[in-house]
Amino acid sequence: MIIVNLKGGLGNQMFQYALGRALTLKNKDFLKLDIQSLSKAKKLGNIFRPFDLEAFAIYKDIATPAESASLRYPYGFFSKILGALNRKICRPNTVAFNKKVFTLTGNQYLDGYWQSPLYFNSIRETLLSDFTLRDSLSESGQALLAKIKSTTSVSLHVRRGDYAMNPRVLRENGVCSVGYYEKAVREIEKTHKDVTYYVFSDDINWVKSNILLPDKTVVFVEDVTLTTPQELYLMSQCRHNIIANSSFSWWAAWLNQHEDKVVIAPTPWFNTIIYDKNLIPESWIQLPK
Repeated sequence: MIIVNLKGGLGNQMFQYALGRALTLKNKDFLKLDIQSLSKAKKLGNIFRPFDLEAFAIYKDIATPAESASLRYPYGFFSKILGALNRKICRPNTVAFNKKVFTLTGNQYLDGYWQSPLYFNSIRETLLSDFTLRDSLSESGQALLAKIKSTTSVSLHVRRGDYAMNPRVLRENGVCSVGYYEKAVREIEKTHKDVTYYVFSDDINWVKSNILLPDKTVVFVEDVTLTTPQELYLMSQCRHNIIANSSFSWWAAWLNQHEDKVVIAPTPWFNTIIYDKNLIPESWIQLPK
């Protein structure tokens, strides 16, 4: 049995699930999801993130607290002390790729962010299936999808929220500048002239006031009927993607199945966190954030 600890927003949950799915398929084992951290986030003072992953057609088997504890803390209180010391001393602030994960067998508890496509590129077709929506879009969502599919569509994702307002998150992650988006638009228009930009953001009003988009068709996605997973799905259906340094739009671009897609991504991805150099696929264009 492999139990994956789910934490963070939808994009992080997708990274965590993807590794668990890849490892269980490799080991011919079965996967369980620990969602306790999501329910505890609000109590601990972190930004509350729901179990958004269940909106997709994932392999869903929820671990009981007892099952999670048996693998996470096999030696009881002593395990908790060792775990705290390990996090403080042996684990730097990093999400770098760890190839040793694939040597794991038997019962395992995976607790991390696992932000590297090297963990799951080999099961792309499985994940394309797993990360399809369970439920249909609303009528307005279906209309938006039809427009996306009928145009040379470019999703443009602007992540603000805690990236801009939380000093620690801003220091560690950084936020994409207005200049980054303006350069990304120019890069897209080197090869694609007749485009429609679909703007997704947690602060649409900020985007309207600060980012000057070209004199093209621009659609600000403000449909309140759309859930977070549905927005990610709609971004993935666009022909091209301009993403933020956010796992949310990273997944939208990775799930985009257009063979001629152009993906613009910011660099560096993080300011102070060590990350996998393979996080951004070679085919994506990187621009200074």
